[in-house]
Amino acid sequence: MLIVILLFTGCGKQLAPSPIPATPGKTERQIKREERYRAWQAYWHKRKTEKLTRKANAKSEKRKRQEAKVEKKTAERQLKKQHPEVQQRMKESQKEAEKNRPYRTLRQRLRFWKYK
Repeated sequence: MLIVILLFTGCGKQLAPSPIPATPGKTERQIKREERYRAWQAYWHKRKTEKLTRKANAKSEKRKRQEAKVEKKTAERQLKKQHPEVQQRMKESQKEAEKNRPYRTLRQRLRFWKYK
């Protein structure tokens, strides 16, 4: 009879699995504390990486704005160097280019004006 009881209790399936895994040498309280600590670390790691990505994106946006300013100034200088009738033609083609392709660079526009 003792052998049968030991067999059934030792080899029986667990009807309701425990939410906390059994770790040898650790109590439920220690396991919960470690889980909270890991969650806290993950939270702060996520905050840190988000901050770093925001910082990197802000630098790239700032660089883009500065490049746009330089692009605009060089276009204005190039326009002032030309004759009045060429200036008029360049302005018209620039307006047309802005409508069709707003992301053309100065070199692309100058190449277009040169061979027009």
